[in-house]
Amino acid sequence: MDPEFDIALDEDAVVPWTVVRTSHALSRVFTAELARVGLKPHLFGILATLSRNPGMSSAELARQVRVTPQSMGALLRGLVADGLVTHPAPRRGQPLSVSLTPAGGELLGRAWPIIAAMNEPAALGLTPAEATQLNALLHRVLTATG
Repeated sequence: MDPEFDIALDEDAVVPWTVVRTSHALSRVFTAELARVGLKPHLFGILATLSRNPGMSSAELARQVRVTPQSMGALLRGLVADGLVTHPAPRRGQPLSVSLTPAGGELLGRAWPIIAAMNEPAALGLTPAEATQLNALLHRVLTATG
């Protein structure tokens, strides 16, 4: 076996472990930064997804942000109660469409500058080319494992 790829020699050579550790580190920063505008990461994901896809079904929204439909139901009830999304009453046989309210759009608008700053390559310790490559590679991993 090629020693460069002998993962028994070094846990830092285990790509999934590196991704998990990186995810935890970024998650801490992402959570703290979004808290400045009163958002949690999963709620940012819901609002951002709805901003691109208004009127999508709650089931599709759950798939997009990678939560169970049951979890999405609870999240949406909170977002409706906070006035951030609309989620009309269910009608038999009809998918439930979800859309941002003006308040949801305004909150998301306050989050974007924070997200933009965190997404700067230098904030990630990368060059612009490296950040583009990393994002592309992570999307490939997400597709392969998701």
